[in-house]
Amino acid sequence: MENQDILDFANMVFSMEYGSIDFEELYPKAYSRECCHIPIHHTILEEGKIRALLDVYPVTMKLSDSEMHIKAAYIGTVAVHPRARGKGYMTQLMKQAEEDAAQKGFDLMLVDGDRHRYRSYGFEKAGTKYNFNVRLNNVRHCCGELYAKTAFDELKYCFEEVDEGNEHISSMYELYTKRIVTARAKENFFLCLKSNLAVTYVILDEGKPVGYINTSHDGRNILEFEVEDSVLIPRVMYDFMREMLLDEVGITVGADETKKLDMLEKMSDYYNMAMSHMMKILKPEKVLTFLVEWKKKYDINVTNVDDVYRLWRELGTDDREKVGLLTTFRCFIEAQKGNHNRLKDVSMNGLPLPFFLPDADAF
Repeated sequence: MENQDILDFANMVFSMEYGSIDFEELYPKAYSRECCHIPIHHTILEEGKIRALLDVYPVTMKLSDSEMHIKAAYIGTVAVHPRARGKGYMTQLMKQAEEDAAQKGFDLMLVDGDRHRYRSYGFEKAGTKYNFNVRLNNVRHCCGELYAKTAFDELKYCFEEVDEGNEHISSMYELYTKRIVTARAKENFFLCLKSNLAVTYVILDEGKPVGYINTSHDGRNILEFEVEDSVLIPRVMYDFMREMLLDEVGITVGADETKKLDMLEKMSDYYNMAMSHMMKILKPEKVLTFLVEWKKKYDINVTNVDDVYRLWRELGTDDREKVGLLTTFRCFIEAQKGNHNRLKDVSMNGLPLPFFLPDADAF
């Protein structure tokens, strides 16, 4: 089956549901002409025509300053022709994708967000993200406290929209690689940032790049940002919001981005915790080890590693329940259940274990 036939089928089915869709534009990292060979395509045919599709985008997550990594099979572009629904094709494709992922040596399978229907395929909620609502006035007051002698009449930082081939992309990538966990190679870094029609700006201080900001297509949400120093965050956000004429903006960060969390909490009107992904683990011990080491990178209070491993071995639930209990704020809910608490013999230091990938890595 030709890649173009697969792409045409996906565009047709999703366009029937959501209006005009062009996956090459939505996910250039997977469907642009130079990248269309990357996804693993699982299809079901009827009389030689595609009637169901499930794609897997391979993601290698690497731990900073370490050789540790895990391979994730990211599920996406799941489409069944309207006249072929109710035949069990989705179940068949999920089984096929899991068998293939296990054969190819993947450590886990992922879907983005909180999609309840995937529980029937063995996925569980995993990871935590923070969603901040930031108002311009709050940022201004925060800046006044941090930079009392700074004049705010003029913008300190400039923001240049980045196109492919921009001279600052290499500097942006270097900032990205300072994250605790990364999932992009240099060659596909900017294509990832273009996912879902997102827009990226390089942050310039007197012409020198000091960070970047990746926003949703409508500009109302900051999906990802990096700066040279977290102390710059309030002033950068203040200048960015003024430049873009924004009175408020949503900002999403992972639980491991502790320096950003500290600054954003001071600037936000309110914030909430939400599920990051859903996960099905194929190699439990390897994934658990990776998550524990991830947590230890930013939390020196992880003292219960042996307890976590023991819990993983002994907890009387299936793998997906273990994932939800150890990697989400469900661990705090569980702690309120008294004698019925499945975590009662485990120190809460170090829980929940982290899992978060920015929108640019989603599929």
